[in-house]
Amino acid sequence: MKTIFKISWRNVWRNKARSLVIILAIGFGLWGGIFATAFLNGVIQQMFDSGIKSHVSHIQIHHPEYDQERLTELYVDGYDEVEQFLSESDEVVAFSSRTIASGMFNTASMVSGVEVIGIDPTQEKLTTDLKAHLVEGEYFNGEFAHPVLIGKQLADKVKVDPGSRIVLTFQNMEGDITSAAFRVAGIYRTANSGIDERNVYIMRNEMEELLGSNGIVNEMAILLNHHDDSGEFREKLQQAFPEHEIRIWSEIAPELSFMTEFSGIAMLVLVIIILFAMAFGLLNTMLMTIFERTNELGVLMSVGMNKGRVFLMIMYETCFLVVTGAVLGGVLGVITVMLTGSSGIDLTSLGGEVLMEYGIDTIVFPTLDRIFYLNLSLLVLVTAVAASVYPAWKALKLNPAEAVRKE
Repeated sequence: MKTIFKISWRNVWRNKARSLVIILAIGFGLWGGIFATAFLNGVIQQMFDSGIKSHVSHIQIHHPEYDQERLTELYVDGYDEVEQFLSESDEVVAFSSRTIASGMFNTASMVSGVEVIGIDPTQEKLTTDLKAHLVEGEYFNGEFAHPVLIGKQLADKVKVDPGSRIVLTFQNMEGDITSAAFRVAGIYRTANSGIDERNVYIMRNEMEELLGSNGIVNEMAILLNHHDDSGEFREKLQQAFPEHEIRIWSEIAPELSFMTEFSGIAMLVLVIIILFAMAFGLLNTMLMTIFERTNELGVLMSVGMNKGRVFLMIMYETCFLVVTGAVLGGVLGVITVMLTGSSGIDLTSLGGEVLMEYGIDTIVFPTLDRIFYLNLSLLVLVTAVAASVYPAWKALKLNPAEAVRKE
């Protein structure tokens, strides 16, 4: 067996130019495949994280009829009991209780429809990355008596800056129109321009004053340790509070669930395409090698090398080519993903504004799980063995007497 290994390895380098071409082709093909997969995974993961951390969270609690009507008077009754339950749950990282009303955003020169969201700044800061997305101004720092946070998209549309005076108008709990003046404390920018243009944030206590009622919570957003815990924790919440509607992130934003499923399918398809191309390239190369070495193989079989050893020799040669190329591509791929994953890839020049409309940040961080590299290694080995079987079988079909006479 050891002798066959040595012979096979030497045979690989008998035609150095051809072997190097196939090794480099395999290496650079895998390198490109690993990087493309990491880039795609980075985009999908970023879109998912942005959706979860911007507003959706892992679980939301509403009044049973709230999602159909979106009316402020449809609020979570007894939300303080729910808050107590969440505070005592180990699965919960943070939660935010929100008061929501559809209204109008008024400046001296323009009016825009918005969703006014009353928040507790401390709760929201822990639950979402709203504060981290501030690009101008401050996060409810107390400088203004009635602060409001607005998105960059909306700020550009209505032409306001931090410190600008705006008026918010919406219905109170009695159905009457109420208005109040606010000062823009800060401007945030997320990867979702739709949220930036639609959502404005004020202090929940100030919003309850304008509504004319306390304890109005239309939405409770819950952030868990991991999104995989959502279904199990939802069941616990539903048992404790059966009167409320409790939905997990995949029900609130089905597009996020689709993206995670699409990511896995897309990566699998990409890897399969690369491995198929690699397999056909190997098959062609090894068949050519056998054709060129017909005389040599005939001599080996004539002097006593049995067909099993000939079969193994061809398989080993194929596997050596694949493994050498795969190691080259794998090392380059890991290094590339590590470097770009830490520094990010700036897509601003490719149309950053358009990308953000689809929830894609202009800086993408390619990433791959370790399990991907393990699965890829196994698939490469399977491909190598599969691609070597036919050429090795062809070698066995040679007639030694006829093969030794071929030049």
